[in-house]
Amino acid sequence: TIVHGNGPQVGLLMLESAAYEKQTGLPQISLDVLDAETEGMVGYLIEQELQKYIDSRGMVTVLSQIVCDPNDPAFENPTKFVGPVYTKEESEKLGLPVKPDGDKGHFRRVVPSPCPVKMIDSQLQAIKTLMDNDCVVICAGGGGIPVVEDPNRKGHYKGIEAVIDKDRAAAMVGIELGAKGLIILTDVTAVSIDFGKPTERKIKRASPKYLETHKDQFPAGSMGPKIESAIDFVMKSRDGWAAIGSLEEADRIMVGEAGTIIRSDDCTPDDFVEFYQ
Repeated sequence: TIVHGNGPQVGLLMLESAAYEKQTGLPQISLDVLDAETEGMVGYLIEQELQKYIDSRGMVTVLSQIVCDPNDPAFENPTKFVGPVYTKEESEKLGLPVKPDGDKGHFRRVVPSPCPVKMIDSQLQAIKTLMDNDCVVICAGGGGIPVVEDPNRKGHYKGIEAVIDKDRAAAMVGIELGAKGLIILTDVTAVSIDFGKPTERKIKRASPKYLETHKDQFPAGSMGPKIESAIDFVMKSRDGWAAIGSLEEADRIMVGEAGTIIRSDDCTPDDFVEFYQ
């Protein structure tokens, strides 16, 4: 099962939508719809790249509605920048939450980034059926399409303007599917302590407890959500493991030769860590 990001793609669609609004006066397309568009867009590209490697196995991209809690504290303080840059005057006309972006007088829209609760049941069941029949499934792209239960229509969901972190969504989906491992691929070879400093050390293996104790080492805007997602997956999975490392070393990560492996078992001390030499 593959989960991917969509930041640049949804950003492009938001710019196009904003330009179309200026030209025609029609309202911008809502963020949940743009998320759905990018799930199809990026899923298609991944399928194109993987087709020749999967032999007779099936492969499909599944649009994924991810349920959020409307009482999540993130809704009280939107922090995720989305869309184009505005002047102060333009931002005041939007009628939407905005915040300064940088120190040059620019403003951008901000939306909440709530934690994922679950994938809607019908789509989760579809993915399980596909996996039981040996299909490669691409799902929850960009963190999924954020939805909440519709209070006016029992059993229905409605899309919301929000961004779900893709790593948290991947961990949640992995737990729901009973996956044994979670690999988070990024642009660094391993998780580091004292990143960017002369004292930097790359972690080869660590326990969830060790990473939790040192969470101040992992910034909220970059490695933080990946560490939190890995810990969550390992602690909620039966004998599960997680790994974080470079996309270019994915094959080596899968056999434990690269990246940072996070595992919790009876043989591993709570504060265990092993660094690369």
